[in-house]
Amino acid sequence: MDSITERPSAVRGRSGTRGRRRKPTPRRLTFGDVVRGTIRFSGELLFTTGLVMLFFAVYEVYGKQMETDREQNELAQGLEDQWVEEAQGPGSEPLPGSANSRMYIPGLDLDWIVVNGVSQEDIKYSPGHYPGSAEAGGDGNYAVAGHRTPGIFWDLDLLSEGDDIVLEDAESFYTYEVIEIEVITPDQIEVVDPDPFDSDNNDDPERALLTLTTCHPKLQNAQRLVVHAELDDARSKNDGMPENIAHMAPEDGSGEEG
Repeated sequence: MDSITERPSAVRGRSGTRGRRRKPTPRRLTFGDVVRGTIRFSGELLFTTGLVMLFFAVYEVYGKQMETDREQNELAQGLEDQWVEEAQGPGSEPLPGSANSRMYIPGLDLDWIVVNGVSQEDIKYSPGHYPGSAEAGGDGNYAVAGHRTPGIFWDLDLLSEGDDIVLEDAESFYTYEVIEIEVITPDQIEVVDPDPFDSDNNDDPERALLTLTTCHPKLQNAQRLVVHAELDDARSKNDGMPENIAHMAPEDGSGEEG
């Protein structure tokens, strides 16, 4: 009887011993582990930063184009009404940021409303007419500044001598022919003078010129890309749109043959 009653105890003792497992010894952190962890964290951080910068760059290039298109549409909607009011009302200085003309570059299939003024706020979404420079079609230099962004003067470098640029005001279309393209430094402000080719004529200019200025190269501000054009033809709106921009007639009907 004694031997029978003792066996279970012995068996239980052996089973209990076999059932216990030793706790694993914690692995000590080495210098290599720290280095690998730091590299892994830095890589993930750089990857995330790169994605953020990429999205920002895409917005800067293409997101702003949507904003520019929206602003241009708003300016275009009231342009004809503004011209009528200006023709009927007394003469006054144009308000900065208000519409001045419509510009077409048929070779690039682009057109814009040009506003009055060249401050950063004025030309945020539009090319801007330099205050004091000539009016569309007039003797002197109709000078325009624009940002080098998609939707504005991004592709201005694709123009060549002989290409057409058309300005539209309340009464007429004026076709200018590109005569010179140059890259200058920002301090060469004489390019927007009444006669940038002969300073002796600045007081009484005899040529009707158009000058476009923008940053160069793209996404930088170190230089200026300048396009000069000279008046080649003037056409009354009563005679309809010039053939070179007939396919670019505004959707609201302004500028179409009447």
